Amino acid sequence: MKHHSREKKISILSLVVLAVVIIVFALVCALRTPSPSRPSQTIFKGPTDDIGPPGVTLKQIKMMGEPYIGSVTAPVTIVYWCDYQSLFCKQGEENVLPLIVKDYVDTGKVKIIFKDFPFVGTDSETLAVDARAVYVVAPDKFYDWHKAIFDAQSSTGSSWASASNISTITSKVLGADDSAKVFSLVKSNSSTYANEIAADKAEGINLGTGAIPAMLIGKQLLIGTKSYSVVKASIDTALQS
Repeated sequence: MKHHSREKKISILSLVVLAVVIIVFALVCALRTPSPSRPSQTIFKGPTDDIGPPGVTLKQIKMMGEPYIGSVTAPVTIVYWCDYQSLFCKQGEENVLPLIVKDYVDTGKVKIIFKDFPFVGTDSETLAVDARAVYVVAPDKFYDWHKAIFDAQSSTGSSWASASNISTITSKVLGADDSAKVFSLVKSNSSTYANEIAADKAEGINLGTGAIPAMLIGKQLLIGTKSYSVVKASIDTALQS
C-alpha cells in the first residue's frame, strides 16, 4: 500500500515538473516571437535625430505663394516645416532661427520658406490658417508675427492660443486695421488655407520628414531639433556647392 502511495506521489510530482517545463518553454517562445509591426507615426523629435533620406531637392518643393523671408535672389533656400504649438519647434525658434536670420537672411545669403506641419491639435490648424492670412495682408511683418506667436507659446496647454490672445498679438504686430483684414480673410478663405496647409504637411511627409521641426537646406534634410552649429554647417555646404 505504501509502495503504491509512493508511486502516486512520484507520478504527481512528474506531472507538475512537466507542466512547469511546458509553461517556461511557452514563455520563452512568446518572448522570442517578434511583435507585429505597427504603422509609423509622425512624432516630435529632439536633438539626437538623424538626417533625412538622400536625394531630396528643392525641385520637389512647391514655393509659389508660400510665406518666406529673405532675398528672392538668395543663393540658398531653406524650406522649414513647423507647428506653432510644438515645444521642439519653439526650441529651434529661440536658439537657431534668430541666428540664421542674423547671419544669413539679413546678409542676403539665405531665403527661408515657411511650411505648415500642424500636429499638436486643433489650435495648430487655426494658427496655421491665421499665419496664411497674415502673410497675405502684411508679408513684411510675417516673421515678426511668426516670432511673436512662438514667444507667446506656453507649455501649460493650448489656452495661450485662444482667439482673443491671438487677436491681441496680431493687433500689436500688425496694427488694428491690418489685424481686422487678417481675420476677415480667415473667415472668407479658411477652406482654401486649410487645403494649402494640408498640402504642406503631405509634402513634408512624402519627402521623408516624418517629424517636426524639419529643414531642407540645399539637398540636406535635417529632421528634429538641431544645434546651430549643425544647421550652420549645412548652410555653408550649400553655399559652397
